[in-house]
Amino acid sequence: MQQQDRPKPNKHALRTAETRAKLLDVASQLFTEQGFENTQLEQVAVRAGYTRGAIYAHYANKEDLFMDLLREQVKRRFAQLRIVLESESSTAKRLEKFRHWILHQMTDPPWAILTLEFKLYTLRRPSARAQLQHMYSLLYQSNGQEFAKLVFAERLSKSNALNARRKLALLGGVLSAAVVESKFRPELLPRKPMQRMLSDLIEVLLQI
Repeated sequence: MQQQDRPKPNKHALRTAETRAKLLDVASQLFTEQGFENTQLEQVAVRAGYTRGAIYAHYANKEDLFMDLLREQVKRRFAQLRIVLESESSTAKRLEKFRHWILHQMTDPPWAILTLEFKLYTLRRPSARAQLQHMYSLLYQSNGQEFAKLVFAERLSKSNALNARRKLALLGGVLSAAVVESKFRPELLPRKPMQRMLSDLIEVLLQI
């Protein structure tokens, strides 16, 4: 079936998608402000302007909402990054764009804090951790191209492939932790100096 022949979503489907988007937006705000443990589904419903029953029509429990938010955020951000990287044939330019992209992500305090909240939550819950690891595995291999290969292109060889994967895995955690640390020591790590230091750190970690 060609794209122009596909049926348009009906009103119910559109309302469902709109409700889900609103719930996820509010959930992101509350999980960032209060953390997972202190946020209740009812709070999400009230701030989003829905009834308690409406949110349970979409999510069985708080973990269900939390994991859906994680999937939506990570997929969207990875999709954006892939478009940016695939637009460049030069490895040097890909690395530069990747550096700018990840620096922007990590200097977005709500996302940096939310990322750590996700990881701490899943570390304490094996079933949730398995879901997270599976999702990242699919994303890193999406479109039939491994993420490390997409970032490093011709610089990636069989001998340095594992080292490249390790650097990419370490990068997100180190930078997220740096953002959180800046919240404890704002006088020592204001935004602009922190951006410069993180930029230098990314540069080192991207060398293979």
